[in-house]
Amino acid sequence: MVIKNYEIGARLDRLPVSKWHRKLLWLIGLGLIIDGFDNYIGGVILAQLTKIGWSNDYYNAAFSSATLAGLFVGSLLAGFLGDKFGRKTTYQINLLIFGIGSIIAAFSVNMVMLIGMRAIIGVGLGAEIVVGFSTFTEFLPSKTRGKWVSMLSLIGNSAPPVATLIGLIIIPAFGPTYGWRAMFLIAGIAAFVVWFLRKAMPESPRWLATKGRTDEAHKIVTDVEHEIEAEMKFSLPPVDDVYQEEEEQVK
Repeated sequence: MVIKNYEIGARLDRLPVSKWHRKLLWLIGLGLIIDGFDNYIGGVILAQLTKIGWSNDYYNAAFSSATLAGLFVGSLLAGFLGDKFGRKTTYQINLLIFGIGSIIAAFSVNMVMLIGMRAIIGVGLGAEIVVGFSTFTEFLPSKTRGKWVSMLSLIGNSAPPVATLIGLIIIPAFGPTYGWRAMFLIAGIAAFVVWFLRKAMPESPRWLATKGRTDEAHKIVTDVEHEIEAEMKFSLPPVDDVYQEEEEQVK
C-alpha cells in the first residue's frame, strides 16, 4: 500500500478529540509548567542570594541576562533542530538540558558558576516552549486546534503562581542558605519525571511524513485510530468520506 504524505495529515485532522489528546495535553503541559517554574524562580532565588551575601546588583543583572540569552538561543535553535531531528528527540533533549542544568545549579559553589549554569538552563527553557507547542499542534485536528492550543497555554501560564506557592513553602522550610538550592533541585527532578513520562509519546506523524518516513507515520496514526475507536466505540469514517462531507457543506 502506497501512503501519501497528505493522507497522514488528513487522518489526524478527522480524529475526534479524545482521552489520547488530553493525555498528550498534560504531558506537554507539565513540561511547560516546569519550564515556567524554572524561569520564574529566578526572582525569588536572587532575593535569597542577595540576603546571604552571595549576590549583588551586578551579579543579579548578569544572572537575569544569562537567563534571557539562554532563552533566545534555545528558542532560535529549537525550530531548526526540531525540523532536522524530529519533535520528540528535540523536546526530550531540551528537558534533559534544563533538568541536568538545574540539578548542577543547586550545587553551585559561587555566583559565577550559577550564572553559567543559568545560561545553559535558559537554552533548555527556550527550546521547550517552541517544541512543546509545535508538537502538540501537529497532533491536533485542524478544526479544534485553536481551542486546545489555548488550553495548553493556560496550563503553561499557571507556572508563576505554582512557583510562588512552592517558594513560600520551601524557602522558609530550608532557610535562605539552602532554600534556593532546593528550588533548583525541585525543578531538575520534576524535569526528569516528565522526561520519563514522555518516553512513551510517539514522534509527530506529520514530521515523519515530510521526511518520507510514511510507514512509521502510518503505524503511529493507525495505533492512535485504534485507541480512539476503542474509547469512542465506533469506527472512524474513511478520509475520502470526510472530504466529501466537507465539500458538500461548503456548497
